Amino acid sequence: MTRVGVLGAGISGLTAAYRLTQSDMAINVQVLEAADRPGGVIRSDAVDDRLVEAGPNTLRPSPLLETLIDDLNLEPERVWANDDASRRYIVRDGTPVSLPISVGDFLTTNLFSTTAKLRLLGEPFIGRGDADDESLAAFARRRLGPEVLNYAVAPFVGGVFAGDPEQLSARHAFDKLVQLEKEHGSLFWGALRSSGGDDETPSGLYSFRDGAEALPGALVDALGDRIAYDTSVSAIRREETRWTVETEHDTGTQTGAFDALICTLPLHALSSIDVDTGVDCAPLRDVEYPPVHVVALGYERSAVAHPLDGFGMLVPPVEDDFDILGTLFSSTLFANRAPDGTALLTTFVGGARDPALARREADAIQSVVERDLAALLGISGSPSFRHHVHWPRAIPQYTTGYGAVKDTIDALEAEHSGLHFAGNYRQGVSVGDAAASGADAAARVQNTL
Repeated sequence: MTRVGVLGAGISGLTAAYRLTQSDMAINVQVLEAADRPGGVIRSDAVDDRLVEAGPNTLRPSPLLETLIDDLNLEPERVWANDDASRRYIVRDGTPVSLPISVGDFLTTNLFSTTAKLRLLGEPFIGRGDADDESLAAFARRRLGPEVLNYAVAPFVGGVFAGDPEQLSARHAFDKLVQLEKEHGSLFWGALRSSGGDDETPSGLYSFRDGAEALPGALVDALGDRIAYDTSVSAIRREETRWTVETEHDTGTQTGAFDALICTLPLHALSSIDVDTGVDCAPLRDVEYPPVHVVALGYERSAVAHPLDGFGMLVPPVEDDFDILGTLFSSTLFANRAPDGTALLTTFVGGARDPALARREADAIQSVVERDLAALLGISGSPSFRHHVHWPRAIPQYTTGYGAVKDTIDALEAEHSGLHFAGNYRQGVSVGDAAASGADAAARVQNTL
C-alpha cells in the first residue's frame, strides 16, 4: 500500500488527507501535526455562553466546500448569516458610515466626496496599466482614485489580510481584479460581464452551529487515528525512492518513511526544518506573517448606542485617531453567539498596519480596543466579558515580488519527485482557497502514484 505523509493538520492538510482516503487507490495516509489540536487558525472558543471565533468568522460557498459539507453531513449544522450582514460600515471622520450597496446608496452616501464619486464613475475610461507587479495601492489609486483607495480598498485589505495595500501585490493578492482590467479594460465592465455566477453554488456567508471549527472537526472525525498530534517535523530527506521524515516527540526523535509528502506547514515553520535540497529557499523565509490580536468583548446591549445592524465596521489607516483594524458585530452576524440582551464584538488589532502595537501586552491591547469601540460605537461602561487570542504569525502577506515565492515552491516540486505543497500561501488566504489548495495537492499525488 502506498504511504503518504501530510505535514500539518490545518484545513489544507486535513482536506488533502481526507481526499486521499476517499480515493479508489490503496493509500495509507498519516497526518503529522506539531500542535495538540487540529484546524490551524480555524478556532471556535465556547466561553461563558458565548461563541468566539479566534480565526475566520465566516465561510463563503465554493464547489469544494459544498462537496465537503455534503460528504461530512454538515448541512444540518450550517447556519447562514443574518440578513443584516450585507451591510458593512467604514469609519470616516470618526463615524461608522454604511458602505453603499446600490446605485442609490452610492449617489447619496457620505462615505465618498462628489469628486471621488465622479472619479469612480470614470473608471471605465481609464487606460490599462503596464506594470508587471503593481502594488494593490498603486492599482487602486490608478483605476479608482485615492479616496476610494483610502476608504474602501485599504480597510478591506485590513479585514482580509490584516495587510497594507502599499505592500501587497495586486497580481498575487487580488488577481481577479487584475484579470478584469486585462480582459475587459475596466473593473466595472468586467464585473458586469462576469456576474452570472454558478447556479449550483449557493451565495451568502455561513458558519456552523458550533462555529467554523466544525469543518476541520468533521474532517478529523472522518480521518480517525490517521492524525498524530504533538509531532513536530524536524527534517525531510529523499532516500532512494522514498521520503524519510524525522519528527520530535517527548520520547525523542523518530523517523517514518513515505512514498509521497504533502507539506501544508506555514512557510515560517518550514524554514526551521532541515530540507535536503539544492533549491534556494530564501524567498520562502522572507514571507511576512504579521502578528494579530483578536479581542472579543461582551456588553449589555443597552450600553451600545450603535444599532449594530451589519457585518461589522472597518477602520481605514487614514483614520489615525484609532488603532484597531476593524470589529465584527458577532452577536448580529449569527444567532446564538451571545446571551439575549447582550452584544458580542470581535475586534482585530495589529497586522502589517501596526505590528508594533500587536507586540504590546494583552492588557494594553484590550485598553486600546475598549477606547476605540467606546468612541466609534457609543459604548458606555466596561465590558462584562473579555476573551483574547494572540496569533504571533497570522496571515501570509502576498507582497510585491511574491512571484519568487511561487516560483520557489514550483522549483521544489519539480526538483523532488513526490513532494507537494499546499496552504494559504499558495492560491489564496480564505478557508475555501486553502482547502482547495489541499485538494489540488491530493489530486497531484494520485496522478503521480
